Amino acid sequence: MKIKGIRIIDILPLFFLLLLSGNPVFSSGKYPKEILVIYSVFFIIYALSLIKWKLKKPVIDSIFQILIFIAVLVIFQRIILGFVSYPGVFALILKILLGLFTFLYYKKKNIDFANTYIKLLAILSAISIPFFLINQFGYYGIKINEGLTKTFILYTSTQKSIYDMSPFVRNSGMFWEPGAFAGYLNLALLFVALKNRGFKIGNYSKEIIWITVGLITTMSTAGYLVFSLILIIYVLQNYRWGKFVLLPIVVLILFFAFSKFKFLGKKIESQFTQAVEMSGGKVSNTRFGSLVMDWQYIKARPLIGNGLSARTRYRFNPSVVLKEGNIGNGNGMSNFIAYWGIPFFLFWIFGFYKFSYKVSGSKKISLIVVLIVFLILQGEQFLNFPLFLAFFSIPYMIRVSRKQKLNLSYSKNTL
Repeated sequence: MKIKGIRIIDILPLFFLLLLSGNPVFSSGKYPKEILVIYSVFFIIYALSLIKWKLKKPVIDSIFQILIFIAVLVIFQRIILGFVSYPGVFALILKILLGLFTFLYYKKKNIDFANTYIKLLAILSAISIPFFLINQFGYYGIKINEGLTKTFILYTSTQKSIYDMSPFVRNSGMFWEPGAFAGYLNLALLFVALKNRGFKIGNYSKEIIWITVGLITTMSTAGYLVFSLILIIYVLQNYRWGKFVLLPIVVLILFFAFSKFKFLGKKIESQFTQAVEMSGGKVSNTRFGSLVMDWQYIKARPLIGNGLSARTRYRFNPSVVLKEGNIGNGNGMSNFIAYWGIPFFLFWIFGFYKFSYKVSGSKKISLIVVLIVFLILQGEQFLNFPLFLAFFSIPYMIRVSRKQKLNLSYSKNTL
């Protein structure tokens, strides 16, 4: 069976990568570490068996480069901070390798990774809609923990929290919460832009419809902000009179939505006010509050970070250390920088930019996409998971043929 030229069996490696990138059963169930190690080891061995020797050298070079960078950070963290979480470092390396070898599987099969991701997210979005409607009347499935979450694997069913400002139970897809689903869906839209070498619909009209429906049902504040930006750029790029006619209409609709719905404007205003009023040592897990809280750790160790252990990462907040760092940090970017330092984050950003440029051939589109990814990272802990961590290495596995270079050169002149 095929989905527009892609066999179902060939979607599975990316599907499993996504399961390990935030599905509650695989990332926060009873045995998340064991599942990660067992699956990663077996899949990496299998992928290695498929790769020809001529490809193994650049693979080894890429892995060696990352390992050296991480090793240097770990050595300095051990010397300066006095402690390193070696299991955490091993997990980070394993996640990077899993992402890399998943990409190499698709490279060997001559299957487009970004194209497969777009189609898979459209499928997952379509699957989530009936479950989302059922979820309005109750939450069902296998209970994961003591929280308000149950799962069907393909859908995470939640109970509405009294702190949730949205009018309905929100769509989490198969991920841990709606904001995470929104982030992965927005990433799919960015991949569409890269594939089309511009913010266009191209051959992805059906996929975009399902992804948009999924995004709307997440009712995610960050997800809506990112989607709004993508929509505005789309209007500006594709309609000659967009800046005079369509753009004002889009802006008015967005302004109305953010002023009308509490989970948008009021939520942002409330979190921003709380962050501004935060005093030293105060703990917060909101998006802005986490940024303020993390800033003191980033200033303290901007180059090497503060490590993965709660005793070093949250040493200025003893109450968080007692909770072993489990406070639900609301800002994925600042949390990652606080863990690993600014240079390591810039290394990731450069990798994502390089991937974007090799796919799109446009510096302009690549820079816009990277800036939007900055916004996506403000929401959830995406950089804790294999899919996003893969961009440390996969750009170096993409080779552009001479024919592609000519096409990319032409596309630069037409964008």
